[in-house]
Amino acid sequence: MGFFKDVHALSKQAKEIDKTWDPGAQARQANARMAEMNQVFASANAAMSAPPGDAVAATAEVVSVGMAAGMLNTDPIIPVELLVLQPGLPPRPASVSVVVPISQMHRLQAGSSLAVKISASDPSAIAVDWAAS
Repeated sequence: MGFFKDVHALSKQAKEIDKTWDPGAQARQANARMAEMNQVFASANAAMSAPPGDAVAATAEVVSVGMAAGMLNTDPIIPVELLVLQPGLPPRPASVSVVVPISQMHRLQAGSSLAVKISASDPSAIAVDWAAS
């Protein structure tokens, strides 16, 4: 008798969940997250693939690191607050989401310095140059 009672309880819980389940809302949220990630990747790509005269090498100090917002090929996508130190300009804060290779996770700590590339024509396009030391 206990087994059938548990099955009935599970069935009842499933019906309650179905009342609040909105697949359309979940699809809209997924589309919004995908659009946001496309924007992040486009910004990083613009900084890394900028023409040599447009790409500016700089350093950035990590101010804070957030929780992983997703994954790309098993590498976490992490929101990071940076203080960008660009030659000839005053330090400026920047918020970016960064795809961090697993082998580079140790470098992403508050207070650490990272090599970055910045597009001179679009200063909001910032990409961490993980290959630089």
